[in-house]
Amino acid sequence: MSKTSLSIQKDTQKTIIYLGGHWDFRTDIEHLNQLKTALKNSHLPLGIDFSDVTHIDFVFSCFLIDIFRNYSLNVEFINISDKIQRILGTIRSYVPKENAEYKQTKKFGNIFEKIGRWVESFFQKTLDFFNFMGITLYFFGQTLIHPSRIRIAPLVYHISESGFKALPVSILTAFIVGAAITLQGAMQLQSMGVPLVSIEITAKLSLREMGPFILALVIAGRSASSFTAQIGAMQITEEMDAMKTMSFTPFEFLVIPRVLALMIIMPLLVFLADIFALFGGMLAIKYQLGIGFAQYIERFYETVSWTHFWIGMIKAPFFGGAIAMVGCFRGFEVKGNTESVGIKTTVSVVNALFWIIFINAIFSVIWTKLGI
Repeated sequence: MSKTSLSIQKDTQKTIIYLGGHWDFRTDIEHLNQLKTALKNSHLPLGIDFSDVTHIDFVFSCFLIDIFRNYSLNVEFINISDKIQRILGTIRSYVPKENAEYKQTKKFGNIFEKIGRWVESFFQKTLDFFNFMGITLYFFGQTLIHPSRIRIAPLVYHISESGFKALPVSILTAFIVGAAITLQGAMQLQSMGVPLVSIEITAKLSLREMGPFILALVIAGRSASSFTAQIGAMQITEEMDAMKTMSFTPFEFLVIPRVLALMIIMPLLVFLADIFALFGGMLAIKYQLGIGFAQYIERFYETVSWTHFWIGMIKAPFFGGAIAMVGCFRGFEVKGNTESVGIKTTVSVVNALFWIIFINAIFSVIWTKLGI
């Protein structure tokens, strides 16, 4: 087979591309890209010299005609044989020309195609996540049946990293949000002539919603991204493949410790967030209504039952489990390079926030139906 060659000659009036050798389906991509770049980037009249071409096939001819059509090129063929002329002419005659109506239809077709692809991708990702959740629950059940399989060291490490180290920002956020919401509620209820009601309303809101929900949002932003980045880095550095080669199960070593860690630590964090949210509310009530701490606590014990506290605590492990599973799932999706880590980290945070809101809404419906 003759060696493929390509050279370009430019002058002030014309650009001529000299082809040589065999141009067919076996032509390497480098030569094809070089030819495509030369054709589409030329601002002068174009000519292609076929004097040294020994053979072209149907695949290359389609490639060439497709470039002419896509970039609306008018190319002169120089020293072209009758055989090559017939091949290119036949293919050109069978390629339909795009008219305005066809382009408009194609434009709308592309829109619907993109929507369809997005729906299909969303559906497939949802199925993949539920499959991942099922595998996680299976290994979670195995660890409950066989507690010796729990990796204590990673579990304690993730409790510290994802729980205790997130405590300062978590309780500060709960304190600020608790104070702000209570202040707004107290102002509105004071204008209605029932200032004392603000104590029980804001306290119930802090225990049922603000404490666990605000805390979960903070942990989602911190821990979901962390889990995705950690596991994603292991994917890129092929540590995951090494684990599989040594017959270690990634779910047992990477996913379960993280899920268990957040499910264990979240109730404790919610308890502390509740305390600081209520404390922020006490300060806001003191500032806006002039009600002292003793009167606040007395009213609190009279009107707020333990049920509201346990409602928030019950949601905490579910929030923790969802955050950990989303973070790990997106970490396993990382492929290729470090750019993928950044993309999946962002996606994991958004997904974790969605699942927190969704779970919170489900519990709200359940408590409403039960009349709690």
